[in-house]
Amino acid sequence: MQLLDLLAALLVVAAAAAFTFGAYALARSSDVEALYFLVVGVVALRAGVQVARPGASA
Repeated sequence: MQLLDLLAALLVVAAAAAFTFGAYALARSSDVEALYFLVVGVVALRAGVQVARPGASA
């Protein structure tokens, strides 16, 4: 179970990094890149929550 907790934490950190990269992309006026990082962040955050709570239905 601890391995899954570590995986969930890594996914949340990856989501935070993606959101940060997306903010930098917005600062550079790179809208497509910012949108890409936003989507990656949302998917990584959702995956981290699903791993942390495997019994919850989507």
